[in-house]
Amino acid sequence: MKKKLLRALGLLAAAVGLVTLAVPAQAAAPVYSGTGWKIETYNGIHSLSPDPYVIQLVKPTTGDKLTAAQNKTAEAQLRAQLTRTAALLTSITGTTFTLSSTYHSAETSCTTAERHVIVVGLRYRPAPGAKPGTSQTWPCYASANNSAWGSWIWMDSEYWNPAVWTIDPWRLANVESHEMGHAVGLDHPNVDGSDADSTADPYECVTNSSKDTPLMCSPNGGYGAGSGGSVTRAEQHAGEYTPWDIAGLKALKANFG
Repeated sequence: MKKKLLRALGLLAAAVGLVTLAVPAQAAAPVYSGTGWKIETYNGIHSLSPDPYVIQLVKPTTGDKLTAAQNKTAEAQLRAQLTRTAALLTSITGTTFTLSSTYHSAETSCTTAERHVIVVGLRYRPAPGAKPGTSQTWPCYASANNSAWGSWIWMDSEYWNPAVWTIDPWRLANVESHEMGHAVGLDHPNVDGSDADSTADPYECVTNSSKDTPLMCSPNGGYGAGSGGSVTRAEQHAGEYTPWDIAGLKALKANFG
Protein backbone atom coordinates (compact mmCIF):
# COMPACT_ATOMS: atom_id res chain seq x y z
CA MET A 1 0.00 0.00 0.00
CA LYS A 2 1.29 3.44 -0.83
CA LYS A 3 0.50 7.07 -0.16
CA LYS A 4 1.75 10.48 -1.23
CA LEU A 5 2.63 13.52 0.87
CA LEU A 6 2.36 12.99 3.78
CA ARG A 7 10.44 6.95 7.12
CA ALA A 8 25.21 -6.47 20.48
CA LEU A 9 27.13 -8.21 22.35
CA GLY A 10 28.07 -7.26 25.92
CA LEU A 11 30.84 -8.33 28.27
CA LEU A 12 30.31 -8.56 32.01
CA ALA A 13 33.29 -8.66 34.40
CA ALA A 14 32.61 -11.13 37.18
CA ALA A 15 34.61 -12.50 40.10
CA VAL A 16 35.01 -15.80 38.26
CA GLY A 17 36.05 -14.19 34.95
CA LEU A 18 34.42 -12.66 31.87
CA VAL A 19 30.96 -13.87 30.94
CA THR A 20 29.64 -13.09 27.46
CA LEU A 21 26.02 -12.00 27.38
CA ALA A 22 23.93 -12.03 24.20
CA VAL A 23 22.02 -8.78 23.88
CA PRO A 24 19.26 -8.31 21.27
CA ALA A 25 20.51 -6.28 18.31
CA GLN A 26 19.27 -2.72 18.30
CA ALA A 27 18.71 -0.91 15.00
CA ALA A 28 20.28 2.51 14.82
CA ALA A 29 17.82 5.36 15.18
CA PRO A 30 16.79 6.76 11.79
CA VAL A 31 18.54 9.93 10.67
CA TYR A 32 16.75 12.37 8.39
CA SER A 33 19.24 15.17 7.78
CA GLY A 34 22.88 16.09 7.95
CA THR A 35 25.32 18.60 6.50
CA GLY A 36 24.31 19.16 2.88
CA TRP A 37 21.51 16.58 2.76
CA LYS A 38 17.94 16.10 3.89
CA ILE A 39 15.33 13.37 3.52
CA GLU A 40 11.83 14.08 2.16
CA THR A 41 9.95 13.15 5.32
CA TYR A 42 7.29 15.75 4.51
CA ASN A 43 6.44 13.58 1.49
CA GLY A 44 6.23 10.51 3.69
CA ILE A 45 9.56 8.97 2.70
CA HIS A 46 11.89 7.92 5.50
CA SER A 47 13.92 5.16 3.88
CA LEU A 48 14.92 3.24 0.75
CA SER A 49 13.98 -0.40 0.34
CA PRO A 50 16.62 -3.04 -0.51
CA ASP A 51 14.28 -4.44 -3.17
CA PRO A 52 15.03 -3.44 -6.80
CA TYR A 53 13.58 -0.36 -8.49
CA VAL A 54 12.84 -0.03 -12.22
CA ILE A 55 12.88 3.19 -14.24
CA GLN A 56 10.57 3.41 -17.27
CA LEU A 57 10.10 6.16 -19.83
CA VAL A 58 6.82 7.47 -21.17
CA LYS A 59 6.97 7.50 -24.96
CA PRO A 60 7.49 11.13 -26.07
CA THR A 61 4.78 12.73 -28.20
CA THR A 62 4.56 15.88 -30.30
CA GLY A 63 2.05 17.16 -27.75
CA ASP A 64 5.03 18.13 -25.62
CA LYS A 65 5.83 20.95 -28.10
CA LEU A 66 8.77 19.09 -29.63
CA THR A 67 9.24 17.89 -33.17
CA ALA A 68 9.62 14.18 -33.88
CA ALA A 69 13.37 14.69 -34.27
CA GLN A 70 13.60 16.60 -30.98
CA ASN A 71 11.63 13.85 -29.23
CA LYS A 72 14.06 11.26 -30.56
CA THR A 73 17.03 13.28 -29.29
CA ALA A 74 15.35 13.82 -25.92
CA GLU A 75 14.66 10.12 -25.44
CA ALA A 76 18.20 9.12 -26.40
CA GLN A 77 19.71 11.63 -23.97
CA LEU A 78 17.29 10.66 -21.19
CA ARG A 79 18.10 6.97 -21.58
CA ALA A 80 21.84 7.58 -21.60
CA GLN A 81 21.83 9.71 -18.45
CA LEU A 82 19.25 7.62 -16.59
CA THR A 83 21.38 4.55 -17.23
CA ARG A 84 24.33 6.34 -15.62
CA THR A 85 22.21 7.62 -12.74
CA ALA A 86 20.77 4.16 -12.10
CA ALA A 87 24.30 2.75 -11.92
CA LEU A 88 25.32 5.49 -9.45
CA LEU A 89 22.31 4.86 -7.21
CA THR A 90 22.99 1.12 -7.28
CA SER A 91 26.63 1.60 -6.37
CA ILE A 92 25.91 4.07 -3.56
CA THR A 93 22.94 2.38 -1.90
CA GLY A 94 23.36 -1.30 -2.73
CA THR A 95 19.75 -1.33 -3.96
CA THR A 96 19.53 -2.25 -7.65
CA PHE A 97 18.20 0.38 -10.07
CA THR A 98 17.71 -0.47 -13.74
CA LEU A 99 16.34 1.37 -16.76
CA SER A 100 13.77 -0.66 -18.67
CA SER A 101 13.75 -0.72 -22.46
CA THR A 102 9.94 -0.76 -22.45
CA TYR A 103 7.63 2.24 -22.15
CA HIS A 104 5.21 2.97 -19.33
CA SER A 105 1.91 4.79 -19.47
CA ALA A 106 1.82 8.27 -17.95
CA GLU A 107 1.44 8.19 -14.18
CA THR A 108 -0.44 10.82 -12.20
CA SER A 109 -1.53 9.18 -8.94
CA CYS A 110 0.08 7.29 -6.08
CA THR A 111 -3.07 5.19 -5.77
CA THR A 112 -2.27 3.57 -9.12
CA ALA A 113 1.53 3.79 -9.02
CA GLU A 114 3.26 0.42 -9.19
CA ARG A 115 5.63 -0.64 -6.44
CA HIS A 116 9.23 0.41 -7.08
CA VAL A 117 8.56 1.80 -10.55
CA ILE A 118 9.87 5.29 -11.34
CA VAL A 119 8.17 6.73 -14.42
CA VAL A 120 9.96 9.48 -16.38
CA GLY A 121 8.35 11.52 -19.14
CA LEU A 122 8.41 14.84 -20.99
CA ARG A 123 5.94 17.63 -20.46
CA TYR A 124 6.02 21.28 -21.38
CA ARG A 125 6.54 23.29 -18.18
CA PRO A 126 5.14 20.65 -15.82
CA ALA A 127 5.82 22.47 -12.55
CA PRO A 128 2.86 24.14 -10.82
CA GLY A 129 2.45 27.66 -12.12
CA ALA A 130 3.98 26.65 -15.48
CA LYS A 131 7.44 27.85 -14.50
CA PRO A 132 9.80 27.78 -17.51
CA GLY A 133 12.74 25.39 -17.38
CA THR A 134 11.54 23.61 -14.24
CA SER A 135 11.06 19.86 -13.98
CA GLN A 136 9.07 18.16 -11.23
CA THR A 137 8.98 14.89 -9.29
CA TRP A 138 5.97 13.46 -7.47
CA PRO A 139 7.18 10.81 -4.99
CA CYS A 140 5.05 8.14 -3.33
CA TYR A 141 5.72 6.20 -0.14
CA ALA A 142 4.83 2.79 1.26
CA SER A 143 2.37 3.33 4.09
CA ALA A 144 3.56 0.15 5.87
CA ASN A 145 7.11 1.34 6.45
CA ASN A 146 7.53 4.82 4.85
CA SER A 147 10.03 3.58 2.29
CA ALA A 148 10.19 5.05 -1.21
CA TRP A 149 7.39 3.36 -3.14
CA GLY A 150 7.95 4.81 -6.58
CA SER A 151 7.22 8.07 -8.34
CA TRP A 152 6.76 9.90 -11.58
CA ILE A 153 9.03 12.58 -12.99
CA TRP A 154 8.11 15.10 -15.64
CA MET A 155 11.10 16.65 -17.35
CA ASP A 156 10.45 20.03 -18.96
CA SER A 157 10.35 19.32 -22.68
CA GLU A 158 11.59 22.79 -23.59
CA TYR A 159 15.13 21.73 -22.59
CA TRP A 160 15.22 20.04 -26.00
CA ASN A 161 13.78 22.93 -27.98
CA PRO A 162 16.68 25.34 -28.66
CA ALA A 163 14.27 27.89 -30.09
CA VAL A 164 12.82 28.55 -26.63
CA TRP A 165 15.42 27.24 -24.18
CA THR A 166 19.10 26.39 -23.98
CA ILE A 167 20.77 24.36 -21.26
CA ASP A 168 24.34 23.14 -20.88
CA PRO A 169 24.66 19.33 -21.24
CA TRP A 170 26.18 19.08 -17.76
CA ARG A 171 23.30 21.01 -16.26
CA LEU A 172 20.80 18.76 -18.00
CA ALA A 173 22.57 15.68 -16.63
CA ASN A 174 22.44 17.24 -13.16
CA VAL A 175 18.71 17.94 -13.50
CA GLU A 176 17.99 14.30 -14.35
CA SER A 177 20.00 12.96 -11.39
CA HIS A 178 18.51 15.67 -9.15
CA GLU A 179 14.95 14.56 -9.97
CA MET A 180 15.90 10.91 -9.45
CA GLY A 181 17.20 11.93 -6.04
CA HIS A 182 13.73 13.25 -5.21
CA ALA A 183 12.18 10.03 -6.51
CA VAL A 184 14.08 7.95 -3.94
CA GLY A 185 13.56 10.37 -1.05
CA LEU A 186 16.09 13.21 -1.02
CA ASP A 187 14.87 16.74 -0.35
CA HIS A 188 16.48 20.10 -1.12
CA PRO A 189 19.15 20.78 1.54
CA ASN A 190 19.07 24.58 1.19
CA VAL A 191 19.99 26.59 4.28
CA ASP A 192 19.97 30.27 5.19
CA GLY A 193 23.13 31.71 3.67
CA SER A 194 25.37 34.70 4.27
CA ASP A 195 22.44 37.12 3.95
CA ALA A 196 21.15 35.72 7.27
CA ASP A 197 17.54 36.59 6.41
CA SER A 198 16.17 33.42 8.07
CA THR A 199 15.17 32.07 4.66
CA ALA A 200 16.77 29.22 2.70
CA ASP A 201 16.85 30.90 -0.68
CA PRO A 202 17.56 29.32 -4.09
CA TYR A 203 21.22 28.27 -4.44
CA GLU A 204 21.86 28.82 -0.71
CA CYS A 205 23.56 25.54 0.14
CA VAL A 206 26.75 24.29 1.75
CA THR A 207 29.74 24.60 -0.57
CA ASN A 208 33.49 23.97 -0.60
CA SER A 209 36.63 25.54 -2.06
CA SER A 210 35.91 23.92 -5.44
CA LYS A 211 32.51 25.64 -5.53
CA ASP A 212 30.69 22.32 -5.38
CA THR A 213 27.21 22.29 -3.90
CA PRO A 214 24.97 19.30 -3.19
CA LEU A 215 23.40 18.04 -6.40
CA MET A 216 20.07 18.24 -4.56
CA CYS A 217 20.53 21.97 -3.90
CA SER A 218 17.52 23.90 -5.21
CA PRO A 219 16.98 24.68 -7.98
CA ASN A 220 19.96 22.57 -9.05
CA GLY A 221 23.51 22.05 -7.83
CA GLY A 222 26.41 19.68 -8.32
CA TYR A 223 30.16 19.71 -8.80
CA GLY A 224 31.42 23.16 -9.75
CA ALA A 225 27.86 24.47 -9.80
CA GLY A 226 28.35 27.14 -7.15
CA SER A 227 29.01 30.79 -7.92
CA GLY A 228 32.44 31.05 -9.56
CA GLY A 229 32.67 27.31 -10.14
CA SER A 230 34.65 25.65 -12.91
CA VAL A 231 32.76 24.55 -16.02
CA THR A 232 35.47 21.98 -16.63
CA ARG A 233 34.87 20.47 -13.21
CA ALA A 234 31.11 20.54 -13.78
CA GLU A 235 31.50 18.75 -17.11
CA GLN A 236 33.83 16.12 -15.63
CA HIS A 237 31.27 15.24 -12.95
CA ALA A 238 28.03 15.81 -14.88
CA GLY A 239 25.10 14.06 -13.24
CA GLU A 240 27.16 12.74 -10.31
CA TYR A 241 26.09 12.86 -6.69
CA THR A 242 28.43 14.77 -4.39
CA PRO A 243 29.66 13.42 -1.03
CA TRP A 244 26.81 15.35 0.65
CA ASP A 245 24.18 13.65 -1.52
CA ILE A 246 25.87 10.28 -1.06
CA ALA A 247 25.62 10.64 2.72
CA GLY A 248 21.88 11.27 2.35
CA LEU A 249 21.39 8.29 0.05
CA LYS A 250 23.27 6.01 2.44
CA ALA A 251 21.13 7.30 5.32
CA LEU A 252 17.97 6.48 3.36
CA LYS A 253 19.14 2.90 2.96
CA ALA A 254 20.32 2.62 6.57
CA ASN A 255 16.91 3.86 7.80
CA PHE A 256 15.07 0.93 6.22
CA GLY A 257 13.52 -1.36 8.80
